Amino acid sequence: MKEKGEINPFKRQDLFVFVRQTMCIAAMYPFRYYFKVSGILFGLITFLDVIYEIFNYFVSVHIAALFMCTIYLNYGKGDLDFFVNCLIQTIIYSWMIAMKLYFRRFRPALLDEILKYINEKYEPRSAVGFSYVNMDGSYRMSRLWIKTYVYCCYIGTIFWLALPIAYRDKSLPLACWYPFDYTQPVVYEVVFFLQAVGQIQVAATFASSSGLHMVFCILMSGQYDVLFCSLKNVLATSYVRMGASLAEMRQLEAEQSVSDAEPSQYSYSFELQTPLEQLLQENPKSEVSPDFSRAFRDSFIRCIYHHRYIVSVLKKMEKFYSPIWFLKIGEVTFLMCLVAFVSTKSTAANSFMRMVSLGQYLILVLYELFIICYFAEIVYQNSQRCGEALWRSPWQRHSREVRSDYMFFMLNSRRQFQLTAGKITNLNIERFRGTITTAFSFLTLLQKMDARG
Repeated sequence: MKEKGEINPFKRQDLFVFVRQTMCIAAMYPFRYYFKVSGILFGLITFLDVIYEIFNYFVSVHIAALFMCTIYLNYGKGDLDFFVNCLIQTIIYSWMIAMKLYFRRFRPALLDEILKYINEKYEPRSAVGFSYVNMDGSYRMSRLWIKTYVYCCYIGTIFWLALPIAYRDKSLPLACWYPFDYTQPVVYEVVFFLQAVGQIQVAATFASSSGLHMVFCILMSGQYDVLFCSLKNVLATSYVRMGASLAEMRQLEAEQSVSDAEPSQYSYSFELQTPLEQLLQENPKSEVSPDFSRAFRDSFIRCIYHHRYIVSVLKKMEKFYSPIWFLKIGEVTFLMCLVAFVSTKSTAANSFMRMVSLGQYLILVLYELFIICYFAEIVYQNSQRCGEALWRSPWQRHSREVRSDYMFFMLNSRRQFQLTAGKITNLNIERFRGTITTAFSFLTLLQKMDARG
């Protein structure tokens, strides 16, 4: 969509404020990042940071271990509903521990490198031209999606904490075996507090791991929008550098508008047109204006560098996320299957509240898989459109001068970028659909096993 006028320019800023804070809550990122201090105070903050991380590991590991003991003690007793419920929690807490270690201990350098590289090198707005876009649309969309996702995760997991309050029977949010009587005064409160912390950590960890992936994809799609607009206006940028006259600019604009009539060219950005009078003022002051070849080369090189930057970020994302998404596909498959099975087996007096809780888990699991696959497909689709953006410029006006550069760029941009799970399966909507199909195939098998006793 195009509109004439000016908007507030998008200023360079930290694009990961909210998701980084969520990672700090999950102990997946050091909160000392936000304290620019030194000396004794820095040492104290670092110490508190380590204590908080150890406490989170303690909560997560001891709950996972208790569920494993519960599975062992109840194996073969015929209560498949309870057994599967314990297995669900074991998978969830085991995955949470793995994510904490992966982000904080196994790959922190690569994570910091990606965050820093994006923040330092991203283009806030497209090059000078008849129209322009900036990062405001994709940045607002990334904040909207990550906040919605994080709050949904918190609501979905914390809802389990309301069940014991609703039942008023001194039960626990998570039904697992304890080697002592947890119903005793003070002991019950301590155990309930630890489980509450565990549930909050589940929400923060799951939201951080897949939410950061979602933010990366949206922001890189925003960078593709900026690149597309720069490519489309590359001849206009060249004319401005040459110091073209108003009449020449009007003629070029008329030719470009013929091939640029398609709406909805961008994923998240809002396109605005620059008045020609203002555009001519963008010409850098110099004694000798360059000819077209030199001006075009300078304008086009900036687009090439921007394209290389986007591809390099995507490669870093693939390196960081590909191993864990391979395991994630299997984890989500089993979780969907098990949650659906337990939901169909809930027949106790409190089954309504239990089914609501399990239903929230099922929705969140599907939601998580959807955002992983959907936004990876958005990136894939954007990676194929660079050549299309070039054709929207009036290239025929200077076909001899720009032909070799255009062809070289389009040959390189044809190699679309596909995010994968373990470099084995592509992340896209088809993968989302296939995972759901596989999960419910396992569900049918599990129901047949239950029917046979």
